[in-house]
Amino acid sequence: MSEAEAKNEIFEKVDEKPEVKVEVPEEAPVAEPELSPIPEEPEEKIKETKPKKERKKRVLTEQQKEKLRAQLAVGRATSLAKRRKKAQLRKIEKDEKSKADDEKIYKALKDKLKPDELKSENEALKKQLEELKLELSTKKERKVSDKKVKTAAIIDSDDEAPPAPKPKSPPVKITPPKKKPLTARQKMLLMKGL
Repeated sequence: MSEAEAKNEIFEKVDEKPEVKVEVPEEAPVAEPELSPIPEEPEEKIKETKPKKERKKRVLTEQQKEKLRAQLAVGRATSLAKRRKKAQLRKIEKDEKSKADDEKIYKALKDKLKPDELKSENEALKKQLEELKLELSTKKERKVSDKKVKTAAIIDSDDEAPPAPKPKSPPVKITPPKKKPLTARQKMLLMKGL
C-alpha cells in the first residue's frame, strides 16, 4: 500500500462520523422540600471536531532548494550579527550602570569621611595659628629687647663699645591666600568631570 493510499484510507475513516450516544440515568423522584428548590443543571453539549485537512507538500526543484538554502544562510548570518550587536550594547549598558553605582559608593564614602577630613584640617590650622602667635610674640619681645639694647648702647656710647649684633629673626611662614568659595556653577562643572 502506498503512502497516499494510507492517508486517504485514514481520512475516509475520519470523515465518517460515528454516532455518539449519551446515556443519562434516570433519577428516582425525591420528595422536594418546599423551602429549598434544587436548580436543574443544563445538559452539556458535545462538540464534534472535524479533522483538519492536510495540505499537500509543494515539490521543489534543486534550484529552488539551493536558493532557499542560500537565503537561510544569509538570514542566519544577519541574525547572528544582530544578536552580537545587542549583546555588546547590553554589556556597555551594564558597565555604565556599574560605573554609576561605583560613583554613588565613592560619593557616599567621601561624605562619610568628610567630618574626619574637616577635623584633621581644623587641627592643622590650629597648629599654624599657634606657631604664628609664637612668632608674633617673639617679634614683640625682640623689638622690646632691641629698644633696651639701643638705649643701653646710647648710654654706653661714651665707652665706644661695639654695638651688639642684631639677632636674626626666624623665617616667617607665609600662608597661601584663602581661596574664594566655589560658586554653584563651578561646583557643577567640577562634578561633571567625575
